[in-house]
Amino acid sequence: MNNIWRASIALLLALFLAPQVSAQQPSAEQAGVLWFDRMATALRELNFEATLVQVQGDRIQPILWLHGRHADDLEVELLIHLNGADVRILRLGDQTSYYFQPADNSYSINSDSTYGLLPAAFYKPFAQLNDYYQVIAGRGMRVTGRDTQYLRLVSRDNSRYHYSLWIDRETGMVLKLQMLTPQGQVLEQLQLTSFQLSEELPVSLADLQGVQRPPRLFDANSAVAPQFGFAPSWLPIGFKLQRQTHRLLYATQIAHDHFLYSDGLTEVSVYISRKRDQALPELAFEGAESFYNSSKGEFAITVVGKLPVATLEQIADNVEASGNSQ
Repeated sequence: MNNIWRASIALLLALFLAPQVSAQQPSAEQAGVLWFDRMATALRELNFEATLVQVQGDRIQPILWLHGRHADDLEVELLIHLNGADVRILRLGDQTSYYFQPADNSYSINSDSTYGLLPAAFYKPFAQLNDYYQVIAGRGMRVTGRDTQYLRLVSRDNSRYHYSLWIDRETGMVLKLQMLTPQGQVLEQLQLTSFQLSEELPVSLADLQGVQRPPRLFDANSAVAPQFGFAPSWLPIGFKLQRQTHRLLYATQIAHDHFLYSDGLTEVSVYISRKRDQALPELAFEGAESFYNSSKGEFAITVVGKLPVATLEQIADNVEASGNSQ
């Protein structure tokens, strides 16, 4: 009888305690937000030296990546491309400079993240993406010899690409990233091949504050307003206009109106030019950098960005008269 009584008590305890234990465990999405925010903090706070490989189609680029903070809290980041042309990207706080050879092509911009490596949104809390992305934590694997936490960023409306992330469980550092189509095709990826933390700012970054900076690429005060009288009237939720201007394309000298939008995770550009000047056929290409070209009346509409080509087509189809023709 005592054994039956003990078994009954044990069963009752199990039934009452099980919901309490499970209630203490965060859901896969709650855990995803916590890990994403930890990654954002690591990208801002850690002192490290790393090497990585960035792959986009057939293009493979090894990169040296250094990051740290001065004693006065100034953030410093340096990227050096190790294949092909000598390209260096230096960020001091919110000033980022891109150094190319020949030096005439070098420029500086206002940015607190280095464009072309990680999306700017990875440096900020996930709350800013929550309306149009969800992040789900899953089971990780070893990357660069370190245990990781897997995160999946999924577009809530399938109008954007998805992302897979592998986060170092010890430090919160992102060790591997993949950008994928909604169908699961990998378009772009990067993976760290070495990662070394340090207590202090890496020595290679200590004396970069005095480096001469190239001229600013974009000055809002000197920008010319769009002139062709058309503008996008629809973009996926979350995309905000960053700038709009009328200018000449550098390579072809074709006059165009340029509209740049960003949702924090990716950017999309809309170019409007006279069809007789551009002379491109209607065409579309989907990839890491998708491209869609169409026409409306006498104007050519070109949309470029890291988005599914169906989204670019919808943006182009919703370019409408804005009443600003000059």
